[in-house]
Amino acid sequence: MVSYLLLTIIIILISLNCIRVKSKCKLMNTENPFEIEFSPQIPEILNSLGISLALSTYQAGKVIFISSIENNRLVQLPRTFASAMGMAVAGNLLAIATKSSIEVLNYSTAAAVGYPMHQGEYDGLFLPRCTYHTGYLAAHDMAFIKDEILAINTMFSAICKFSHNNSFDVVWKPPFISQIEPEDRCHLNGMAVENGEIRYVTALGNSDKFHGWRDNKMNGGILMEYPSGKIILDGLAMPHSPRIFDDRLFVLNSAQGTLLRVDRASGDTKIITNLGAFARGMDRFGDYLFIGTSKLRHNNEIFRNLPIAETSFAGVVIVHLPTGTIAGTIKYSSSVEEIYDVKVLVNKRKPNILSPSMEIQKSSIIDGNQAFWTSEEKKDEPSSSEKPSEIQLQLMKNIAPAELEKLFGTMIGKDLSLAIRNGETSSKLNLAVVSRKANPLGLLAFEAKLNKTVRVWSVFVKTEERRKGIATLMLKHLQVLLNENDIQYSEAEFTKASINEEIIKKLFSKFGEINLRID
Repeated sequence: MVSYLLLTIIIILISLNCIRVKSKCKLMNTENPFEIEFSPQIPEILNSLGISLALSTYQAGKVIFISSIENNRLVQLPRTFASAMGMAVAGNLLAIATKSSIEVLNYSTAAAVGYPMHQGEYDGLFLPRCTYHTGYLAAHDMAFIKDEILAINTMFSAICKFSHNNSFDVVWKPPFISQIEPEDRCHLNGMAVENGEIRYVTALGNSDKFHGWRDNKMNGGILMEYPSGKIILDGLAMPHSPRIFDDRLFVLNSAQGTLLRVDRASGDTKIITNLGAFARGMDRFGDYLFIGTSKLRHNNEIFRNLPIAETSFAGVVIVHLPTGTIAGTIKYSSSVEEIYDVKVLVNKRKPNILSPSMEIQKSSIIDGNQAFWTSEEKKDEPSSSEKPSEIQLQLMKNIAPAELEKLFGTMIGKDLSLAIRNGETSSKLNLAVVSRKANPLGLLAFEAKLNKTVRVWSVFVKTEERRKGIATLMLKHLQVLLNENDIQYSEAEFTKASINEEIIKKLFSKFGEINLRID
């Protein structure tokens, strides 16, 4: 018994450590961003179901993928989507509501095979395909219905769809809303879809004036039938995320932290479970519900006195639906304080997602079941005689300067060699190494700084391998890392004695966010 307990503790500790290592933000060398704690059974649950989770957090401005590795580890992939809120999934399509747009992405397994940053590591990639420029709608729940995206347009108190002509087209509004105005009159937020039709919607009040729902936010919530607008349940505490599963209606009574089942005929409710936090965002797969939770804002007097004020956390609660019991939790200890939506990505064990702000996504070309990754300049691509798989790029983190000199002494520049001898570098450096058949062809050495900059110490490509796009490939990889870690720009510092100034200027000119300084 003691041995089994010890083994369990070791597995949990290893799992948590691996999350830190796998987190794309570890590069920052500050407090671990997006750090999570999770129940030990959760990786096994996700793995056995063959799914990953997608979370949206408007506070952190991210969409985060969570996947299981074997049965004992979770990995995260956070991507920047400004004020991300509602999401919709239909097959290989993923729609994300951001601060001023609706982004539509499509999943491609072919793109993952040749993905330049990590060839063959992911099952598939969600790639940007379409953007609806909407302006600020505060779009909440969304769904793909009859080949259209329908969204709760909270700012204008309506359900809308999107077209090539307008920011939005109104599909429906509650009967008590007299005009379509940007006044968030009732805080319309959730919708339940069944068999391709909207059946129910939630709001935080039935007000018809500017922010009128705030007058009774803790007890003014309503559940309405669609399209009649008939109120079948009122007195709710900030309800969100109505859902229909197996002909049964569920809703999150968010400010009370409870999952309710609602009798569709009588409107009677039953508490299924207490979630211990502000609940919002819910999806189902198999016997499990995946429910998003958020921390309460303790600076708000109303929230501060709620029963869940002391227990609230940001993360996910997994509920075993047949028994109504909690099967496990994922809790964020840094970076994330609020979750809006949770979606299950079915048959996607380890997906990747590229946001529109990432330069690398512009290099992808999808043609049915074929995918291509291109370079802007033909002369910078590897020669046609080389197969893409022959060239490999590896990221090496936290390499001690002495170890760097030992491994790649002939490939580091004079500046870096001198800096190492004088103790001017940090104790750990990061490397991007391009190799062919285990023989290094190029090396980029860089150092992450605490002020959100990166110093590039050395860019080296063997003479016979130059003008083949190797340096560009390494810098593209660096740029992806910067985007993933929200580093706004990087620094490259060289002395004129150590480089060909014209070549280095031309190379770095392709990456407008890099501040090049040649002393």
